[in-house]
Parts: sequence; C-alpha cells; structure tokens
Amino acid sequence: MMGWGGMGFGWFFGLLNMLLVLALLGLLLYLGLRAWERGSGEPRKDAALEALRLRYARGELDEETYRRLRKELEQGGEA
Repeated sequence: MMGWGGMGFGWFFGLLNMLLVLALLGLLLYLGLRAWERGSGEPRKDAALEALRLRYARGELDEETYRRLRKELEQGGEA
C-alpha cells in the first residue's frame, strides 16, 4: 500500500511530458505557418516584375526591352 504519498514526483514528470508535447505542437505550428508564408515562389516573380517596372520608370530601359523582359518573366523565363 503506497497511500497518499506514493506518487512522489509522478505529477512533475506528467506535467513535464505535457509541456513537452505542447512545445512540440507549437514548434510544428510555427514551422508550418512559416513555410506557408513563403508560398510557392510567386513573391520572387512579383519582386522581379516590380524591379523591372522601377527600372523602366527610372528610364534605365527602353520600351522594347521592358516589354521583352516583362514577357519573359511572365512566362517563367521560357522565352
């Protein structure tokens, strides 16, 4: 018969286990959200188009070059 004090530090290890599981779930959620925010690479394409628009607006590119490069970027570089 163990009685009232038979559990000893059992409650502590149970709590530690629960905190470990919650920490792992939190880590998985964090990594999942971080990967989801990165997306499928579309922001890189948008950033390239935005840089091209800025260069054209500054006068660094003529209209023909701008249109050709924009077409290549929109087609995924398959020109």
